[in-house]
Amino acid sequence: MKKLSIQMDGLKVKKFLLTKSVLIVLVLFAAVMGGIFPEFLSFSNITNILQDISMYGVAACGMTILIIGGDFDLSASSQYAWAMIFCISMIEYVGVYAAMLLTLASGLILGLINGLIVTKLNINSFTATLGMQLAIKGLCLTYTSGQLINTQNEFMATLGNAKMFGFSSLTYIYLLVIVAVSLLLYRTRFGRNIYAVGGNIQVAKFAGINTTFTKIAGFGIMGILCAIAGMMFVAQMRAGSVLYGTDLTMSCVAATVIGGTSLSGGTGNVAKTFMGMLLINVLYKALIFLGLSSYIQDMTKGIVVIAVVVFDFFTSSLGRNRKKLTA
Repeated sequence: MKKLSIQMDGLKVKKFLLTKSVLIVLVLFAAVMGGIFPEFLSFSNITNILQDISMYGVAACGMTILIIGGDFDLSASSQYAWAMIFCISMIEYVGVYAAMLLTLASGLILGLINGLIVTKLNINSFTATLGMQLAIKGLCLTYTSGQLINTQNEFMATLGNAKMFGFSSLTYIYLLVIVAVSLLLYRTRFGRNIYAVGGNIQVAKFAGINTTFTKIAGFGIMGILCAIAGMMFVAQMRAGSVLYGTDLTMSCVAATVIGGTSLSGGTGNVAKTFMGMLLINVLYKALIFLGLSSYIQDMTKGIVVIAVVVFDFFTSSLGRNRKKLTA
């Protein structure tokens, strides 16, 4: 019994360190960088970091929903680019407000197509969304002939440049999405169903949950959030291209898992994904402050993704060991 107690105490310490690891690393890393470069912790740099993570962060909220439900979406980067291109194109014909509504609708449609392929054709989400990634990218390239497109719409310019208390309007949009998705996950039947489906889809079916609808709805929400993220980029840059956001998918997956959402599904929340996204961006900012080349930054991104997979495996193993000890 004493040995079992020691093992349990050790696992509790490990669990505490793992659950708080993102915050601990973030604080320590920021403190070190602040000591080396005092401007790293300046208000302007902090607001810039929060603005930088806003667009990817919105898409990461959708990725968190999918991963909790046991799926993920490799086509997120292409959906993001499509939203930029489609929104800019529609502004010219129907005006900015109708263009934004149509862009949301197109994002929903793309997401629902992914969901239908996964559920109705019984194709795993990796294969289905990989195919959609290539298809949407091809559509974007065909529509734009591979060229950058832009808009000078005043509303988009105002939205992208607007600030309140020193923080960008895009940061506030991201925070609103975090709150909305959190309420969706914790305060609705759909949210409870997502956790149940990700935890064990067979048990969810036996419990009477419509797993097909739940999965399709999850992909639909992902499509909408990618569309919002794309329009946020247009507001900031007034431009769109298939070359923008090529690393969005992996950044979203990395931030989600670093935040504690297991790739095996059933656990996680968007508030912790926010911490994961913040940690990744702080790391990239640090590389820029250190004057490292873009090639080193790309290599670091790859290392981060590998580390995330190892991290997820380790935390999943810890969970299994705890269940064995308590059984």
